Amino acid sequence: MGTLNIDRYHAAMGNASYKDVTRLHGKLLSDAEATFYVTQRKLRFAPCLGHERLVRMLINSNIDRPRVRFLEQDRGDLKLFAEAIEDMHFVGAIRAVRPATIMFAQEPFADITGPFGLTQAQEIKFEHAFDLPMTTASLAMQFRMAAEDRWLSDFSLRRNGDIERAVEVATYAFIGGFNDTSNMEAAHRLEIPAVGTEAHYWQQSFMEYMQEPEIDERTNRPKHFEQVAFERWLDANPNGTTLLLDTIDVFMGAVHAAMAATSTEARRRAFKGFRVDSGDLAKLGEWCLRFFEANGLRGLMPILTGDLDVEKVRRIVEEFPAAAGFGVGTKLASEVEEVAGVIFKECIIEGLPTLKASHNPEKTTLPGLLQVFRGTDEAGNYVADVIGLDDEHIEIPGATKVERLLVTFWENGHHDAIPSITKQKAFVEEQRHRFSDINNYPVILSERLRRLREELTTRMKADESGWQEVLNVPDELADKLPAVKDEVISS
Repeated sequence: MGTLNIDRYHAAMGNASYKDVTRLHGKLLSDAEATFYVTQRKLRFAPCLGHERLVRMLINSNIDRPRVRFLEQDRGDLKLFAEAIEDMHFVGAIRAVRPATIMFAQEPFADITGPFGLTQAQEIKFEHAFDLPMTTASLAMQFRMAAEDRWLSDFSLRRNGDIERAVEVATYAFIGGFNDTSNMEAAHRLEIPAVGTEAHYWQQSFMEYMQEPEIDERTNRPKHFEQVAFERWLDANPNGTTLLLDTIDVFMGAVHAAMAATSTEARRRAFKGFRVDSGDLAKLGEWCLRFFEANGLRGLMPILTGDLDVEKVRRIVEEFPAAAGFGVGTKLASEVEEVAGVIFKECIIEGLPTLKASHNPEKTTLPGLLQVFRGTDEAGNYVADVIGLDDEHIEIPGATKVERLLVTFWENGHHDAIPSITKQKAFVEEQRHRFSDINNYPVILSERLRRLREELTTRMKADESGWQEVLNVPDELADKLPAVKDEVISS
């Protein structure tokens, strides 16, 4: 059974729409055909991901009796809405872009059409379905572009709050450009190898060798306990492993790692890479690599971790090109600066275009049945996107082909097949190379859509009701309203 994945305003509006007093001219508002489009405002670009989450929510929409009773007992008497959703099988139509299509801020990537009463109540499903996946994949793309061809690992498991969210973050990071994850459950579901080495407390656990040290045969002197810990780890992982150097001091950590790795040929073979998790990662990584090479330990992979964000990765790549890979955790999961901010806005009611105007131009929504047109040149590179009306014929300068991105996804209770995760990942990578400058990619409104929005905004703001003859307008408030007639009595 589904949950009440709705805000109270969905229930209140839905319930009111079933009442005769809210009829439109010809029918109950609940039965009026409405279209809502879905977009995001905050991310410059993001692969459109979350289709499978949306399908799960739509399929699992039936509400059990305790929740129905809760609605019926609401102070607003929501019995009509409760009856409508108790055994709901949504039959509306959904269009969406192909899963993993890279979309830009303000571009519609889905829409839904159906009877107003039930269709408006799908808002949270769309927002929940797409927000986390698009946020995570967008970040992953940015990390991938900063890291270039270096290895990227998801280390966010401990920062995600619960395992299911952690698996989803790992999945969408993988699609967006990461290579693997330390999350064992996610790796199992993705069918990829998990990655990870030891933690600092492995070294800490060998502190007894401070009291009862082992003797290094090469020097006849006591081994440092960290050297012992590294030796034990190399012995336990003879097929190859990475050593974490900053438990005590990175420089001496490198010394102890080199002492451990050069103590036997087997340990030398097992030592494949080193990890630095704190400090100036570029400088420390460079120092350690040169130190190891000076001691015959060549071909090691420097792995850098520790509160990495996109800018830090970009800087490290510039300062320390030999960096082999990065582990990203906190900044991928719990300390995310920008989220998608998915929104769900009505654009058609009973065949009439509608919009929400705003004092903030970026929050003024788009009217009509929308479409996104993407132009491609002869070489297969993307030229520009145009947001227009679905029945338009759009030509894009420089494009030899124009593709319509919004296509049927859900109809009559059935949905299109969703590509595998690996296919979605490959599609993101293929698209990424077709943008010459993804950060400055042109996205424009068609002239016809721009005119419709302006004309409709003007018409919606016009008011000839004579309200000035009924209402009082205090002088200090009058400048915020349309011209007030002279006969209005100001209080």
